[in-house]
Amino acid sequence: MNMNIVFDAIKSEMKPSMGCTEPVAIGLAVSRTCELLAKPATHLDMVISSNIFKNAYSVQIPNAGTNGIELSCALGHILSKPGNTMEIFAEIHPDQVKEAKNLVKEGFVSVKVLPSSEFYIECVATNGDEKAHTITEKAHDNMIFAEKDGKVTVDKRTNSKAEKADNSFDITKYTFADFYEWANAVNGADLAFIKEGIDMNLAIAELGMKKKYAIGVGPTLKKLAESGKLSNDMLTDIKQLTAAASDFRMSGGNGSVMTFLGSGNQGIETMVPMAVFAKHMEIPEEKLLRAEFLGMLVIMYMKYHVGRLSPICGATLAGAGGAAGMVYMMDGNLEQISGAVQNMMGGVAGMFCDGAKGGCALKLSICAGEAVYSALFAMDNSIIQSTDGIISDKVEETAKSLAKLSHEGLADVDMKVIEIMQAK
Repeated sequence: MNMNIVFDAIKSEMKPSMGCTEPVAIGLAVSRTCELLAKPATHLDMVISSNIFKNAYSVQIPNAGTNGIELSCALGHILSKPGNTMEIFAEIHPDQVKEAKNLVKEGFVSVKVLPSSEFYIECVATNGDEKAHTITEKAHDNMIFAEKDGKVTVDKRTNSKAEKADNSFDITKYTFADFYEWANAVNGADLAFIKEGIDMNLAIAELGMKKKYAIGVGPTLKKLAESGKLSNDMLTDIKQLTAAASDFRMSGGNGSVMTFLGSGNQGIETMVPMAVFAKHMEIPEEKLLRAEFLGMLVIMYMKYHVGRLSPICGATLAGAGGAAGMVYMMDGNLEQISGAVQNMMGGVAGMFCDGAKGGCALKLSICAGEAVYSALFAMDNSIIQSTDGIISDKVEETAKSLAKLSHEGLADVDMKVIEIMQAK
């Protein structure tokens, strides 16, 4: 296997982002659309999938001090300029927030929700003389279509088969045995890019421990440990730092995290628990990076089956990769690595996503703790049996069963969550 192809696939899924990625993606899509116009837009018509709506509805917008899908759209319009990225909200000023709120009150934005869990943002910006239209699909910054006054400027909807064959890496064609082999064989020096993400997310975790952000899960766990109500040990340290990073991020804290597979919380869950585990277990850095590499491949495999956005909480899948990486650091074999993932799926696979918000820190903390237990159980050869629920003999088949549950069994969950949100 050409490892450069694998590295490129992982690197393409690691991007810094400030704030929850769904409102940011909305703002970026609007920014890119308005950029096509010679004069400022006077109205936006948005069409977004249910999962985008669900994850952008409640979460705080960075530096805005509040939340709102329409507000994210208006801010994207105000901040529109060439070169914007997923850190578009990094330098929002109070006067811009005030202007955006006024635009929302004036009916500047209309939003339609599609009953679909697929990633989809469509934006039409008009000003009476001009009309710009863009579509973003599959990934948060992946604009696949753009047109100005009927003239198409971008169209990636019909890539040739040759282009797809040359540029794509289909991880679902491989197995956990392949991932384990690659983790052992790869040149450790080539994994330095992963350290950047680890360091970035640990730094955010430390910021999140300084005071209570959102509901303050991280600092509260530390307080409980210091008072003797909880054990002050590796497990608590992993749970509190993972939660603290999410606390900070979901409250709109002014700092970027390294996302993974389009999600900052997945990036946190992918990188922080394994890094803290390695510190407590005195694991050399190169072995940690190999474990992270393995874990990322596991997460990519599962996410590519289940879907980038799905009714299933992404922290459960990121936690499964973390469990695999922890077993690898403890010199576990392939059966134990697969068993740790099976244990995670047997324990927390039913956790559904009810949108991005401060409470996500609770879910990340739970999954980080369960990753530790799943790994330690697997090292003791305590592995869930294939007679249990959705668990299969092979972990790859369990992933496919989880995908079936997500796509078919939970197909209506997102719209029901939205219905409940809007009724509150």
